[in-house]
Amino acid sequence: MKTTRGNHENGDHFFSTGVTDLMTSVAIIFVLLFVVALQPTPVASVAADPTDANPRDILMSQFERLGLPIEKDPDDPQLLLLIMPEALLNFDFGHATLRPAAEAYLQKVIPQYASAFCGPFRSLIESVTIEGHTDDVGEDRRNLRLSQERAFRVMVKAMDILQGRPEDDCFQQITTASGRGKQNLFYSIDQQLSRDKSRRVVFKIRLQAPALPRERSLVAPRIPPT
Repeated sequence: MKTTRGNHENGDHFFSTGVTDLMTSVAIIFVLLFVVALQPTPVASVAADPTDANPRDILMSQFERLGLPIEKDPDDPQLLLLIMPEALLNFDFGHATLRPAAEAYLQKVIPQYASAFCGPFRSLIESVTIEGHTDDVGEDRRNLRLSQERAFRVMVKAMDILQGRPEDDCFQQITTASGRGKQNLFYSIDQQLSRDKSRRVVFKIRLQAPALPRERSLVAPRIPPT
């Protein structure tokens, strides 16, 4: 009887211990599931792709963040215009010499321009043209030459400013100087000619042409010989 009782007591002890261990395991699993449920669901990160948006809008936002004046060309969707403020970058009548105020202005903004041209969105830009303009007074050939000298003077000054900077080579590769003479005179809102504002310099940014969709090649089916 003693042995039977001892066996019975040992069985009860084993059963109690097994139930306790089982309940403990269930409790631990429940706690783990509860902790996992409280964790925030990970969100997959999506890298921004500049090509998903309109390149012109991307570049305009970039220049606006830098505080640089930029406009869309109403006649060409692939062109952006950086118009130099005439009060800061203008020329005396008949001259192509940069005034002290113009040199100081270029010293300030050219590094910003070059950073925008040659920065993360460089692949969106095909070329940059520095255009010089004159008023309507004088012979056409002389005005054309004068406007070229003005554009060239601004470009040379820009190269001097960027010498030794990381953007120097890129700026020279994509930038050219061009004279337009009196072909694009400046008129105010009331259509009055402004000769002072006509003697100006404009940076024209040509965007890369949008990629055309690949045409599916059509191969004529082979006709077996009869």
